[in-house]
Amino acid sequence: MTLVLTPAAVCQCFTLVSLCTSIADPNWIQVQNCSDSSSGLIYGVAFTLHAYQNQTDTGPLGGLQGWGMWLLYSLAALCYSAVLVSSSSFLLDFLGAAVNHSKLVTLLHVSTAFLCVAVVGVCAACMSVIEHNLQRAKTESHPALCMSAGESFYIELVGLLFSFIACTLALKGRSEPIRPCDFLSVDGAHSDTEPLIGGAETEE
Repeated sequence: MTLVLTPAAVCQCFTLVSLCTSIADPNWIQVQNCSDSSSGLIYGVAFTLHAYQNQTDTGPLGGLQGWGMWLLYSLAALCYSAVLVSSSSFLLDFLGAAVNHSKLVTLLHVSTAFLCVAVVGVCAACMSVIEHNLQRAKTESHPALCMSAGESFYIELVGLLFSFIACTLALKGRSEPIRPCDFLSVDGAHSDTEPLIGGAETEE
């Protein structure tokens, strides 16, 4: 087994770290009072695990059955899928599978990039739904609420950048199998016996 830390594997490692950090940090989207930024609500992957315990906090999402809540479920599923695919591509690339299974490793790198794009897209769609709900709530004499992206969203953008770099490097630097003619042909019989015969003739 050959361990090879290729540039694509290094970038994929940073992608994996960014994904795990963004999942661990609960603040993907934050909603707070426009006049008082000291308190507010935060939404993200971690929120979906406790959504049914925080029913009063799902108003900006449209309730437990609103579009925002379903988008958060999709966000969580995509994030965990991206972690699985990213870790698989990193491990296979690091273990040297890119030499014999370059198409599979490249496919995993490309799939990670697409999943990261989907994560950012779903999060942006959730922001749009929340913004629409907040705008509609303003007409009902509720306190003015403001929505903004949290730090997890920006961390995911960093992961998206590294995933694109890893994908590009994997597509450009696909390992090709070494052909037998690339090796130097060394005949053991000639290399061993000829000097001995020549030495024997010299001694005679």
